[in-house]
Amino acid sequence: MKTLRSRLAVCALVLLLAAGTLVAFPGCGGGLPGVEEVWEKSLEAEKGINSLHMEISISYENTNFGGGQIQTTSINVSGENVQASSSLFGQSFSEIIVVNGKQYSRTMGSEEWTEQTATVDRQSLTQMQGFANLPSEASSSENLGLETLGGSDAYHLSFALTPDEVKSLFKNVQASQLTSNAGGEVDVWVEEETSFRLKYEALIRNANITEQIGFGDIRVTATITSINEPISIAPPV
Repeated sequence: MKTLRSRLAVCALVLLLAAGTLVAFPGCGGGLPGVEEVWEKSLEAEKGINSLHMEISISYENTNFGGGQIQTTSINVSGENVQASSSLFGQSFSEIIVVNGKQYSRTMGSEEWTEQTATVDRQSLTQMQGFANLPSEASSSENLGLETLGGSDAYHLSFALTPDEVKSLFKNVQASQLTSNAGGEVDVWVEEETSFRLKYEALIRNANITEQIGFGDIRVTATITSINEPISIAPPV
């Protein structure tokens, strides 16, 4: 079980670095902005984000063992200071705090913090790597219209991926895990008023999750809140 958990943790962290919920109102024909327009505005809006809170969940489903949650990660950002804590199968797994260029970390089963020069930053923890060019990477895309998400109106952008596009988008995932993938999809919700991206949801079908679990689907969900709100991050006591 310990080996299985370790392998799942590696898989989860790779997906996290590769890549982190709705009442729908259908679109009204030609009145909706195009996917490219919404996406470009979201890239520009991202430059104005100084603080945020992000919750990331990674799970597997449709396997011979059913489904389950692999890992959850909670991230706070304030300027260049960041704090991230991860849980594996509901148990605390690791925590990292970066304040003023110094990094403090501890792992499961340890109360002692290790201090070093920062090796991670807000970009490496919060950006869904490889997703910047998602509209051009995906075989098809669609603006599904406005939905209410966390009290805000947000455009629901849906992107379909072929098996080869999954391999291209998730380059940090081991090739052997995606060899027999059956394609996937990525959904992104972009707030209408601010153009901030509020949620990502990625699904990879028929991935080789681990040797023990076998093949199934992997789902990664990242929800972003508290954008540009005051967030306090301090070194551990």
